[in-house]
Amino acid sequence: MKILIIPDSFKGCLSAKQVANAIEKGILDIYPNLKVDKFPFSDGGEGAIDILASKNLGSLITVKTENALGKKIKAKYLLFHNKKCAWIELSQASGIMHINEDELNILRASTYGTGILIKHALDSGCQEIILGVGGSATNDAAAGIFQALGGSLLDKKGKQIEKGGADLCRLVSIIDPKINKSITWKIAYDVINPLIGKNGASTIYGPQKGASEDEIKILEKSLINFSKVIKEHNGKSISKIQGGGAAGGVAAGIFGFFNAELFSGFTILSEIFDLESQIQSADLIITGEGKIDSQSLNGKLVGRLGELAKENKIPLICLVGSKEKGLEERFYENGLTKVFSIQKEYMTVEQSKSNASQLLSETAGKVLRYYIEK
Repeated sequence: MKILIIPDSFKGCLSAKQVANAIEKGILDIYPNLKVDKFPFSDGGEGAIDILASKNLGSLITVKTENALGKKIKAKYLLFHNKKCAWIELSQASGIMHINEDELNILRASTYGTGILIKHALDSGCQEIILGVGGSATNDAAAGIFQALGGSLLDKKGKQIEKGGADLCRLVSIIDPKINKSITWKIAYDVINPLIGKNGASTIYGPQKGASEDEIKILEKSLINFSKVIKEHNGKSISKIQGGGAAGGVAAGIFGFFNAELFSGFTILSEIFDLESQIQSADLIITGEGKIDSQSLNGKLVGRLGELAKENKIPLICLVGSKEKGLEERFYENGLTKVFSIQKEYMTVEQSKSNASQLLSETAGKVLRYYIEK
């Protein structure tokens, strides 16, 4: 029997590699002779560059930059061995993981620090940029990236607007940065939401980044104005493209600014690693995610794995920190055989996070015994 472990990270708790190791331990403690293959994965957001580096596909480059609120930090990106292509992970500089919960300020949060990483890659000779989005603290539609690359976003007085999504409501005109027009831009997105509307970036993901109802209205107004000015600037319609709402509208913004192609991050990475052939050789797949909810089926790892598992008729078990109630039927319809929570009733969320590795191992062992002996 071959078991394939393909987890995502548990955000703010364990990396995908740590999750995979914990699940493997739980299995081998009980069934030491089983064949287990670990494949820590990503949907294109957080963790992608570490996975690429672990497979020796490139080198990690560390750069001085800033986080979403302007604090000086160091962040890394992956330079592929051909030195012509870089994978930039937006969360490395502009991620919510760098900001304390009580300091979140979605109105002023900016992707400027990610722009510094991209500029470093371009200055190093890269001709192709793959930007993996997800896990952001921002809602500025890549305005900060554009400014970091030398572009100007001007108000009615011809002055550069302030960093952050809120000030996009004052945007009147755009001056493009002086960068090579032949650069290939690809966005690896992890959700399918559009830029604006009831399923857009501000409404769906703003609350996760600390936005109040009033702030969501401000951000929505700003993104509507931003999409209008982009349309006037270069004729591009960005408000409704699939995945455009990823990372606070970064996907839509880079499409509008630089004519980027948008791809599912899972699709790009699964092609690089030939994931489907590995799935076809497995008898059982075990995945994991910190929280599984309706968004998990919208382009994220669990949902995409479900599609492949269902297509290849291979059982897929998902271990989670928590799960949204009332969605069991949708999970099963989308290829998940069973979803198990690792959390114990007597533990608080913080206690569960502190003991996540042990809980994953214990649950994996119990689940596998159930699967084998049923």
